[in-house]
Amino acid sequence: MYCKSLIPGCLALLLASCTRACSPRSDSGDPNNPFVIGNDGPAPAATLGYAINHFGLLTTNLEAMKHFYGNILGMRLLFDAHVTPEYTVTYMGYAQGGRNGTGFQRGAELSRDKNNLYGLLELVQFNVSDDHLVASTKRTNTFSHVGLIVPDIAKAQTYLQKNGVTILKEFGKPVTVMTGPLQNAFGIGEYAGAHIAAKQALIKAQGLIGLEYLVMVEDPDGNMVEIQQQEPPSSSTL
Repeated sequence: MYCKSLIPGCLALLLASCTRACSPRSDSGDPNNPFVIGNDGPAPAATLGYAINHFGLLTTNLEAMKHFYGNILGMRLLFDAHVTPEYTVTYMGYAQGGRNGTGFQRGAELSRDKNNLYGLLELVQFNVSDDHLVASTKRTNTFSHVGLIVPDIAKAQTYLQKNGVTILKEFGKPVTVMTGPLQNAFGIGEYAGAHIAAKQALIKAQGLIGLEYLVMVEDPDGNMVEIQQQEPPSSSTL
């Protein structure tokens, strides 16, 4: 039995480079299988109904961000809330009736159901700010990246390239250096210090999680977007 049949969804993709039988483990004894599958009990009863509804990004480049996540990545605009002439809160998201495009919903419908949706993007802009916002690709911080699932990663990469999107790492290519925007966003770049041996070990081990099968791009503010294929690519060994 191979990893694909044992690890559902995107974890199957992350194990796409696995070339032998493997199974989820509950200890740390096998260096060739990095996944430790959770075995915790049910959530506290008080958290019944909890769900991650959205994540938020600060921006001073709202229109460019709306264009990228909307016109290029396909999110729909729920609303712009112009709280003051200087402060705007924008919500965007994919149609929730199915994978994007399979259950189209207008902004009015999405706004109506906002508090019962998943995976929304909140963009917040204070357009007179003197602050210099620094993306994780520029300087490692607590935000790493946005994760996106697509049906065909090769087609997605070609589409994004045609639309002038900055590609940090192409599909099928492993990471070979220890500094740069992608490395900063993953917390292993120049700001992680001179821990060369640890970084070299990580670069050597990246095949364990199928990093080469992912595409990494930048949004207009420099936030990294990690793109995975829903099913393991045909070029994988699974």
